[in-house]
Amino acid sequence: MVVISLINVKGGVGKTATAINLAGAIAYQKHKVLLIDNDSQSSLSQILNIKNKFNMYDLYSNYKVGFSDCIVKYNEYIHVIPNTIESSVLERQLYNKKCPEHILKFKYSIFTHDYDFVIIDNSPFLGIMVQNSLCMSDYYMEIIDNSPSALQGLNMVNKIVNELEENRLINSLKLIGILRNRFEKRTVFTRQFTEVTEEVLKGDLFNTIILDSVKYKEATAMNKTIQEYSDKHAKAYTDLYYEVLKRIK
Repeated sequence: MVVISLINVKGGVGKTATAINLAGAIAYQKHKVLLIDNDSQSSLSQILNIKNKFNMYDLYSNYKVGFSDCIVKYNEYIHVIPNTIESSVLERQLYNKKCPEHILKFKYSIFTHDYDFVIIDNSPFLGIMVQNSLCMSDYYMEIIDNSPSALQGLNMVNKIVNELEENRLINSLKLIGILRNRFEKRTVFTRQFTEVTEEVLKGDLFNTIILDSVKYKEATAMNKTIQEYSDKHAKAYTDLYYEVLKRIK
């Protein structure tokens, strides 16, 4: 069982869509995946139209609430822990708690489950909730679009990971790869940006590139994974899934 955090400081790079559609690719292979909406904007929960009595706010703030209490079944292979806008106050509420970065990790350690993957969608804000996600994870995946600010975001993510390591809050977290998402196919800028990223980031980049397409937006508007909406556009996420498997092994 593998836990992967999706992350970048820059918003709008497609972390949520990546989480949903990678989960869709995993489910298509008949593996079970738990999606965790760790962003108080709760976009993932809204896209999949998931609600529950207990959610991430309760998981963080109520010591009696565990992972099992919060899980909702999207389909046979995809289960979800939803979030709510209430979670926006958690950064302030958790700040003075003892070991606030390890709340999720502790509750996950006593959680009985049979999932093959856990995928965590995160806020662009590198606060306590994102730190919880990283402390709980085996790997983190960085998502970028073709904008300079997305690359700057990678440096900030690397900084927070290094700080967590220095403070001994994590000891085995690994970068599984950097995904280029929402790339335009035929612009001069995209070609130039690709050349720069391939030179600077080299082996960290996934070979898979998710091209910008209205089909991904249509799928989210229909509350569906891309696998449920367009076989053609689902192929890129199947390729990403196999790259992820290869890097885990």
